[in-house]
Amino acid sequence: MLIVGAGMYVTGRGTFGLGTVLPALAQISRHLAVGKVTIVATQRENAEVVNRVAAQINQALGTSLQVEYRTVGGSLIDTIRDLSIDCAVVCVPDHLHFEVADALMRRNIHCLIVKPLTPTLAEARSLLNLQHSRDLHCAVEFHKRFDEQNLLVRKVLREGRLGRPLYMVVSYSQRISIPLETFRNWASRTNIFQYLGVHYADLIYFLTGLTPVRVSAVGIRGVLDSRGVNTWDSVHATIIWRDARVQDEMVAQLAIGWVDPITTSALSDQKFLLVGSEGRMDVEQKDRGVNLVTQTGGIETINPYFSMLLEDADGSQVFQGYGFKSIVRFILDVDDVVASRTSPKKLEALRPSLLQSLVSTAIVEAVNQSLASGGVWVNVSNSS
Repeated sequence: MLIVGAGMYVTGRGTFGLGTVLPALAQISRHLAVGKVTIVATQRENAEVVNRVAAQINQALGTSLQVEYRTVGGSLIDTIRDLSIDCAVVCVPDHLHFEVADALMRRNIHCLIVKPLTPTLAEARSLLNLQHSRDLHCAVEFHKRFDEQNLLVRKVLREGRLGRPLYMVVSYSQRISIPLETFRNWASRTNIFQYLGVHYADLIYFLTGLTPVRVSAVGIRGVLDSRGVNTWDSVHATIIWRDARVQDEMVAQLAIGWVDPITTSALSDQKFLLVGSEGRMDVEQKDRGVNLVTQTGGIETINPYFSMLLEDADGSQVFQGYGFKSIVRFILDVDDVVASRTSPKKLEALRPSLLQSLVSTAIVEAVNQSLASGGVWVNVSNSS
């Protein structure tokens, strides 16, 4: 296995945790012969972090996952040329997704790519065509599809208990430390909707099955600009969705930001309201009912359902949560594809595949165009 990138999501760098990707691989190595995991990134000093975190994870789980770190020398492909790799998890900045995934897929490597798939629909379509030509299983790490809260909403919608979906209001924001510290090196090359709001763009599609048709987006800026990060403080997008079968429409309004105080009780503040013709659902996704108050940490609102090291019934330490489920599902799928128990074609309709991710990519592209044009309505390109 290959992991491209060694940041917060891989190793927990810059946090008190151990990340999500590396723990998921160690966890599944209990049941599947994962083999050696190679982590490739650009900074030599990452080696110490990777080695320390890998040792901590192995100690916690009682596993012996082999992890090596390589600093990119020349090109990514030059760095891994001597390796035999079945699959890769791509955890790099948005603007590098296409370049890295394209290079790996041309080596016939199955890829899981963190969101967004790519900033542009042209890049996404190029990757999809390459995937099909190489018969690979590739997906986007949209872990909100694995959150039991969201799965319940999908079930209620499918049962018709809400009637016809009319409108959805999403509020999603993160601490200002994310653009100022964690992602400072590349925050100016993205915006908060492209990086974070895309989660809910995909989730709305996953929940409703509707088609996005037009977008208007405006933004607020000044706070981050004044601190040397040239990007929007928040993006406010209105997306019109349509049920092509009956021509009914739904409105989704998303307020997405990343200038919350560093003293907020959770890294992410997120919630949504979904109103239908026969009912409504209020979904609180920050406060899951667990609040911890300590002398040193102040108030912490903990989400124990995303990614957390807990004990199972027999007292063993296990990583649990929908963040891990997303990554483990990809590894199991690749194992099934390699063993000919399933095919990429069968998985394409069941997973957050590149094909399905064209929808969220088309929304990101339209939002970026509207932002650049002062909020004018932009038609969402056909994502089929």
